[in-house]
Amino acid sequence: MLVSWNWLKEYVDFGGLKPEDVANRLMLAGLNLESIKDAGSDVCIDLEITSNRPDCLGHIGVAREIAVLFEKPLKLPLPLGEGTSPSPQPPFPVRIDSPDLCPRYTARVIRGIKVKSSPAWMVQRLAAIGQPAINNIVDITNYVLMECGQPLHAFDLAKLMGQQIVVRRAKKNEPFTAIDHKTYGLDENMCVIADAQRPVALGGVMGGAETEITPGTVDVVIESAQFAPLSIRTTSRALKLSSDSAYRFERGTDPEGVDWASRRCCQLILELAGGTLVEGVTDVGEKRKPREPVVLRLAQVERILGIKISADRVRQILTALGCRETAADVAKITTIPPSWRRDLTREIDLIEEAARIHGYDAIPE
Repeated sequence: MLVSWNWLKEYVDFGGLKPEDVANRLMLAGLNLESIKDAGSDVCIDLEITSNRPDCLGHIGVAREIAVLFEKPLKLPLPLGEGTSPSPQPPFPVRIDSPDLCPRYTARVIRGIKVKSSPAWMVQRLAAIGQPAINNIVDITNYVLMECGQPLHAFDLAKLMGQQIVVRRAKKNEPFTAIDHKTYGLDENMCVIADAQRPVALGGVMGGAETEITPGTVDVVIESAQFAPLSIRTTSRALKLSSDSAYRFERGTDPEGVDWASRRCCQLILELAGGTLVEGVTDVGEKRKPREPVVLRLAQVERILGIKISADRVRQILTALGCRETAADVAKITTIPPSWRRDLTREIDLIEEAARIHGYDAIPE
């Protein structure tokens, strides 16, 4: 995961901290440091993110870790305030025929945009992490992806036949031309985003050439969805087609981040490309399930780690990490982990978090 130092400063006030200080502390907390390089007026930090921490595959996730480790406040952008409830008349018709491959799909529509070059600040931030600038709409979807870790896609509305989206399985040997302008033969195990006649995107992997954003695009549909990790992994490998989106979907994304990313993307489009957001959101698929509470017995912390961490310190660490405490007494804490930490499901996971944030270096050899 390539991280821009200037970009991180949008979310955390580093004060006098240097990139090396932050990177070394992250490394001690489990995010391995690959390199630190100059990137013009910026600094690029390359972090190795383990497969159980997909929440750190975006700048906000890394900033959240830094805020906890250095006990600093986290400042997040405020996207459009619209809620996630589907509107009585959804702005765009979407049907999911393969819920096992795509459990949830959302769409928003913006009309009257102006496709042009992105502003210098966005170009510079993307360039610092090796992302080339294409145009303001595509750059915004890439920016939000790298900001929060939730992949997005923008379709040219006028090029969607039948003015609809159908999420379905591909047909055997069905051809699909991706935005890399190569044609791939698909199979029934692959998920496609289709219009009334043909696939227009390979779900969770790559968009299609026939509906890509061009200088003549006026109206756009913004996709933000969830895809089954195993399906994405097998599709990407079968076609030898990798992408930043596939990399994140095959590791699992934050279910609560789907709508946030969509609203953030629309906010930036309205700011940088103009246009009018059609009221409402199309949100189809399974309902989001509440997370199960996890009980942490405080005596287990010292028994397993071999050091004593006070109950107040443990509670402070878990709260800072986004866990919601529902009950506590002198013997145990009951907490609900945040949606972005799918790896926190057991007592031992919370003990590991307490050790990681308190500092592995505080545990005697």
